[in-house]
Amino acid sequence: MADVIPPFRSDGFLPEGIYVCTEAEVTFRFGTQSRRRRLIVRLRRWIELGRIVGALRLAVDGSIVTAKTEPDDVDAVMLVPANFAEQAQAGIEAALELEEMFATRQPEELFAAEDEEDWNGLCEFFTRTREPDSRRKGIVEVRL
Repeated sequence: MADVIPPFRSDGFLPEGIYVCTEAEVTFRFGTQSRRRRLIVRLRRWIELGRIVGALRLAVDGSIVTAKTEPDDVDAVMLVPANFAEQAQAGIEAALELEEMFATRQPEELFAAEDEEDWNGLCEFFTRTREPDSRRKGIVEVRL
């Protein structure tokens, strides 16, 4: 893992790796133009909810972390805390909102990881492109 988000490669993706950053860094790097603003608002809500429930990690992928001028999605995986189900059962609003997103897949870009194995598997998936060669690319992890 690295602490500085590098420039995009010539293919428009981040170099292979997981780049750890703050909410401000991800917002300023990826969310200041056109459609990106709307996607960043969605991501910032997920960050806010994750902080409230005590999520352990949040990785960001999707076209928002590419050089695309008009990205169309922001994908993310959230490592939820061990007591997440209990928080939802207790009626904690943030947990209920996240649980609804995870259960209905609305938005379909947010994934829950219940443990490190889930986290590692989803990050492995996200670090591959959809290109025919499935080449590796970088993703961003936001500090919660």
